[in-house]
Amino acid sequence: MVAMPDEPVIMFSDYACPWCYLGRARLSRAIAEGGSEAARGRTTKLLPFPLSPDTPTTPGGRDIVAHLRARGLDVEAAMARLAPMMAAEGLEYPAALEGRRQFNTSRAQELALWAEATGTPEQLDALHDRLFRAYQVENLDVHDLGVLAQIAAEAGLDADAARAALEAGEFITAREQAWRVAMQAGVRSVPTYVSEGRGVVGAQPVEVLRELLEGQP
Repeated sequence: MVAMPDEPVIMFSDYACPWCYLGRARLSRAIAEGGSEAARGRTTKLLPFPLSPDTPTTPGGRDIVAHLRARGLDVEAAMARLAPMMAAEGLEYPAALEGRRQFNTSRAQELALWAEATGTPEQLDALHDRLFRAYQVENLDVHDLGVLAQIAAEAGLDADAARAALEAGEFITAREQAWRVAMQAGVRSVPTYVSEGRGVVGAQPVEVLRELLEGQP
């Protein structure tokens, strides 16, 4: 019998990060196509990272194109680079960012922490999928309690219980602690993957993630 690593592969991420949306799909494929039984048996754990903690929590968020251009990003070039990579992983992604909004993701991260504490691994995985799609494809306000309750229901979770936990701020401390863990671990950008003391940064090719799973240098 092959001994399976006890620790899951950690992925620091944020639902607002398109590279995390891509990177999670690549990590799933690397596990599914792993060269060894140990690699194919790995589990994953997403830990929240504060990608843009200054994003307004007010309804409507902010104009994402204006914000990215103000930071010096060539939006059109970035989209041209992202689109074929998303398509290669079978992921839906918008052709352009014009007209889209950037929303605060702190409550979405708290919802995931609540689901991890109260739901099943399958429900948590479905919730991660749904939150990434809500932000990256549907451009939904994932700070809105009603939106998050509906997303929880679609992932098979109790919508009323989810909303009540978020309204009461029950997982604010847990989310803040997760952010501190990321900072203390030296994480400065996402996605960042950590496996058995080794890490790689960025939406790495599947081959690189396979090497990480296999423990290769």
